[in-house]
Amino acid sequence: MNILLISEEGRSKEALKAMFSEHGFFLAQTLEETTDLGRVDLVVIGAGRATTFGSRLGRGVLKKLARYVFEGGRYLGICAGAYLALQPYNSETTGFNLSPREALDIGNWNRGCGDVKISWEGRPCVVHYENGPIFGGAPDGCEEVVAFYIDGFDDVMKDGIAAVKGQAGRGRYFLFGFHPELKETTRFMLEEAIYFLFRKEC
Repeated sequence: MNILLISEEGRSKEALKAMFSEHGFFLAQTLEETTDLGRVDLVVIGAGRATTFGSRLGRGVLKKLARYVFEGGRYLGICAGAYLALQPYNSETTGFNLSPREALDIGNWNRGCGDVKISWEGRPCVVHYENGPIFGGAPDGCEEVVAFYIDGFDDVMKDGIAAVKGQAGRGRYFLFGFHPELKETTRFMLEEAIYFLFRKEC
């Protein structure tokens, strides 16, 4: 499998690279106007800031990435990568926007970093969080909510939506507001996300 991974340097990127390499996936780490997304099975955007990624990639590349998903591609967004796939909140985050949801209380995005409790498909888990999005509402049947925060750094976060999955055109996406890659006990969530993204329909 060919994976395009965009993430700032740090623990998150190293954890993702190690996990994907262990599974025998081939990694590329450059996305530009000339990138042939037809050769890419999965695009992953991870840690960083959505505004920075949006500015660096540019509107043309973001629209190209959106076309890739709508035409049958697969997208995994973690933290900043999830922000980028939500409805835009400034000019830099306009152009991709796979999900109909907004990031709640975006003015207070710097709400905290550390371990928090979530409910993952009904199972309590402790995950690592670093200022990721709290997902707003969406039309019924548009997406599936996978996880909720049980606690958090403020009242907006507590009981808020922590992860969603959905379909955009012929493609699929999975968005995490937290970092499942940073704990061995939560990496199974990434495997479940990849299974959803590539699952064959009956």
